[in-house]
Amino acid sequence: MKSILVLLLSLSALSLKAQTTAFESYKTLTDTVINSERLGFEKHVRVTVPFNWQPDLQAEFPLIVVFDSQNEKSHGYILNTIDYLTSNQQMPLSVVISVNSVEQHRVSETLHRVSGEKGKLSENEEFLFEELIPLAEEKWKASDFRILVGHSRYGYFTTSLFHSRIEDLNAVVSLSPFFYQENVNLVDSVMSLNNRELNSSKYYRFGIGNDFPDQFYAMDSVLKTVDHPMINASGKLFREADHNVTPGLTIAPALYDIFEYWSAAQAVYFDNDNKDFGQLAIQSQNIREHYGSNLNFALGILNGKGWYFYNEGKFEMAIAAWREMMMSYPNFSEGFLYIVYAEQELGRNTEQSEKFLRNSLEKSQIYSDDEKAEILNEIEK
Repeated sequence: MKSILVLLLSLSALSLKAQTTAFESYKTLTDTVINSERLGFEKHVRVTVPFNWQPDLQAEFPLIVVFDSQNEKSHGYILNTIDYLTSNQQMPLSVVISVNSVEQHRVSETLHRVSGEKGKLSENEEFLFEELIPLAEEKWKASDFRILVGHSRYGYFTTSLFHSRIEDLNAVVSLSPFFYQENVNLVDSVMSLNNRELNSSKYYRFGIGNDFPDQFYAMDSVLKTVDHPMINASGKLFREADHNVTPGLTIAPALYDIFEYWSAAQAVYFDNDNKDFGQLAIQSQNIREHYGSNLNFALGILNGKGWYFYNEGKFEMAIAAWREMMMSYPNFSEGFLYIVYAEQELGRNTEQSEKFLRNSLEKSQIYSDDEKAEILNEIEK
């Protein structure tokens, strides 16, 4: 085990075997039903959480709400894209809540009352911000960083919220949206954002195929006039793409754009020799100021930094890097094992670090019993 000294360790091989079936970095926590008082009917949701999520973990994760989970093909692609980008350190581990809409209610859920007497868009907005998000924060460890992803009618809904709830959101990704309903013009609404006071960056990305090209040009032309330092908004026209293809074409570059700043910040930390680890604090602060929220660096970056120093023979710095990692990932118990390795190289007493390892391993839920035994056996050696 000690011979496995890699520059970038995304996730330990020990961790992966027990945690994933369909995903590399995520696991399905629950499928449940919320009886919405605001909407007056039930909403089915699925909660997908990071591999290291556990009930007693003192941590919070960015929240991504994906609507229209009943569309299994596009929904599955979106989840796998999130998993792919996370596993490659291009976005942080997040809590993903998938919201199902039944055909009976889908139109009314995304219809303004001024556009139709059966419209419940306002009630749906209340369901999201007064019922679902508070539940996610209380029960599923969601942070105040929020992204909404919606397709078609929910592309309209999420675009509407980018205007009405922009202070409560960090990003919106609208897939094949339209922007007009009777008595409502979202293009004009987005234009008015120039006058809003914002304290952190807000991202809006949309993709439209061959269904609404005229609406693409209308929104695209307006976004080019939005001159707000905190608003990062753009769209992409896929001229020959069908309505159900644009989600797959849009989601990956949209999420990449949203987290490009985060990815660049952690790259500065990883690439810098930072003997005093000053860049870790500097870049973490830059991220907070940019997004208005804390976003942990990827496990692979923090772990890889430790192994970089270890391979260079800078064992003190390797220990410091792994201690920083354990602050963000306390149940990734192997970090304490790596600290023991470095302390051995320095000829130090490893008793205290071994104690930390055993305590962490006892509480950690990301390892199977066999994997815990393997790690303990490494200590006994």
